[in-house]
Order: sequence, then structure tokens, then C-alpha cells
Amino acid sequence: MKNIFKIIRNYSEFLLFLIINFILKLFSFSFTSNLGGFIVRNVGVYTKYFKIIISNLSILGLPEEKIITLAKKNLDQTGRVFFEFFNLKKFNWTNIKVINQHFLDDLKKHHGSCIFLSAHLGNWEITRNYLLQNGFILHSVYRHANNNLIDKYIQNNRKQDNAFFYRKGSESAKNMIMALKNNHHLALLVDQRDSSGPIINFMGKDCFATDGYANLALKYKTKICPIYSKRINSDTFEIVVEKPLEYKEFSKLESKTIVERIHESYFKKWILEDPTQWLWVHQRWRK
Repeated sequence: MKNIFKIIRNYSEFLLFLIINFILKLFSFSFTSNLGGFIVRNVGVYTKYFKIIISNLSILGLPEEKIITLAKKNLDQTGRVFFEFFNLKKFNWTNIKVINQHFLDDLKKHHGSCIFLSAHLGNWEITRNYLLQNGFILHSVYRHANNNLIDKYIQNNRKQDNAFFYRKGSESAKNMIMALKNNHHLALLVDQRDSSGPIINFMGKDCFATDGYANLALKYKTKICPIYSKRINSDTFEIVVEKPLEYKEFSKLESKTIVERIHESYFKKWILEDPTQWLWVHQRWRK
């Protein structure tokens, strides 16, 4: 009986998802973005997630009123990102300004592999898709959606000839290794909490981190290229490509040290430029 209710619930959720997907696809990317920001900004303040965002933002040491203002703007940003996922194919790529495109041009000529590292900033799907449009073959890991039907639909619609996605787990590790051996590239979001990874200091507090990418970079002698996007307005973004780190620059470091440096030199800098653009709703710090 319990399984029957679960099946009914899954199909009900999937039907609702399809209806929302159909309706949003009737509109432009910009309208969808604005709608998502409006809904989540106004509804989110009454949820537990608003409290989580405020709690996490307090690490910045700002006055309470400033924290609340940032939290509300962060709800707007979060709503925009998740509604934009429905209409990514309508995004106008002329609304992208790229900083340091020459680093990507140089990487195209590189015969080895590279690990593109990014964070939950701006719109991370646009960041990855821009790399795909530049001709890079990318292998990425994703967190499986709770609803299998929705997850299958999402993954089918993300497919491209040069884009490969692996569900987080042991199989994803094998596939990433194979990709690096074939001189393909990884595109990873590595700012999330990983309770099985090392504990590092991030913004003055112990933080759960992931070090899988650092171990891969050391073992397969890859380059590491930090990259992220910044929202300018509802449908305009700036993509910043940092100078790639050569293997020789971190070859003698331990994986934990590499992770700490990535967080300190890149993630912290990116976040502090505009705290409203990071996904603060995740519990990244150790309690």
C-alpha cells in the first residue's frame, strides 16, 4: 500500500512538473526569470529556507538589517535561477559578456584534459552551456532528483553531443576517470557540502568540502580552470574565466590544501563581490 501511494505521488508530481514546464515555455527567458524572482522573493520569506539564508549570511559579520536585505535579494536570485532552467533554450547568447575569453581559446589548443571548477553563482547552467558552445567536451556529475520521472525528463533534455552527465556515486567517479584519460574535460560545481570530505576553514568557520576533483587533478596531471557567471540583470550575464592553474603550480600540494586555496582564492572572492548571487540556502558550515 505504501508503494502504491509513492507511485501515485511521483506521477502527480511529474504531471504538475510537466504542466508548469509547458506554461513557462510559452514565455520568454526574461519573463520566466522575473516571474521566478517575484514568486520566490515574496513566498520564500515565510519558509524555513529564509532563516537558513539569514543564518548563513551572518558569517559576513554585517548588521542585521543588511543581512535581511541581502537574504531577500538572494531569494530573488534563487527564484530566477530555478525558473530559468525551464527556458534555457530561449536564452539570447548575445547577452553574455565574457572576461578573459583568451584563456578558453588557449585551452582549446591544449591536448590534455582540464577540470573546470565553478560554484552556485549567477546561473551555473549558463556557465556550463557557454563552455559547451565553445566546443569543449564536458563530463559532469549531478545530484539525482527525488522524483525518478522528473529526473529522467531533466536528463533527457540536457543531452548534447558533447555533454555527459553522471549521477553522483561510484559510477560517476569511474566515468570521470575515463573522461580524463581520453583528454576530455570535467565541469564541476565544487562549493557544496560533502560530509565525507575534508573540513576546511572557509570565511573564518569550519566548512565541509569536497576534494575529489583535487585528487583527480593530482593523479592525472590536469589543468584546473576556475570559471563563474555573474548576473547583470534578468537576462544578461557576465562570465569570468580565471587564469588556469597549471599542474606544476599544485603538484606538490596535498588535496586538502588545493581545496582550501580554491575556496580562499576564488570562491570567497567571487561571493564577496556580490553575496546575493551565491546559493546560501545550503548548509555548508559545520555545526
